[in-house]
Amino acid sequence: MAQDHDVLILGGAYEFMPTSGEKVSDKKRNALTEAFQIINYDLGILSPAEFSFLQNSPIGIPKNWLGNTEAQVVYKPLANGKKAVIIVLPYLDKRSDKLPDALIDKCATLIKENRKKADLVIAMSPWGYFREKKFLANPVIGGAAPDILLGSGDGPGMSGSLSVKGKTLWVRSYPTGKAVNRIDICAWPTRSEDFKWASGDNVKWFLQTLTEKLREKPEVVKLLSGISDDK
Repeated sequence: MAQDHDVLILGGAYEFMPTSGEKVSDKKRNALTEAFQIINYDLGILSPAEFSFLQNSPIGIPKNWLGNTEAQVVYKPLANGKKAVIIVLPYLDKRSDKLPDALIDKCATLIKENRKKADLVIAMSPWGYFREKKFLANPVIGGAAPDILLGSGDGPGMSGSLSVKGKTLWVRSYPTGKAVNRIDICAWPTRSEDFKWASGDNVKWFLQTLTEKLREKPEVVKLLSGISDDK
């Protein structure tokens, strides 16, 4: 577990392979794994295909990256005695966009239980845009909303959108990479019925594009030298 801090670095699914499941070269896989270990993520999630692909590599699975065939709850201490709970939503077959009622109920139970235990409840999803939209629109989740939903998978990227009557900030990673979603929490969410996120007030979000103007870490540049960035 990471030391107490004010920053959480989190990675969604499909960072190592595209959502199509098409494999990347072993050279690229190994370089990405080493690069992600340098970044030292607090938590990342892997699709089943990514988990298998990395597990069978010489380097293995990076530290703090998890498979997500089942729902999982991860606790992360923050500075000043605060605590975040990350609920990893389970991988679902891409051939359907349905969300089983039993799964919705389970997610709602996990969120409700952990809202009582933590200052911040983050749900991380590999479901894709349309399933995540259904999830947030479900009335069961309306009564048990996560403070933040970090989405990944098929569909458009989003720097941030307020959902569930302002109780959830929904952010989605961009499929082509080359950008990092950043969320700054200026005031902790309360558990009162009338709590809402307000942009520029208690929360800020933006997309940090990774342009040529940013200083590159020499060891990462060396790792990625000669590797195509078309996926």
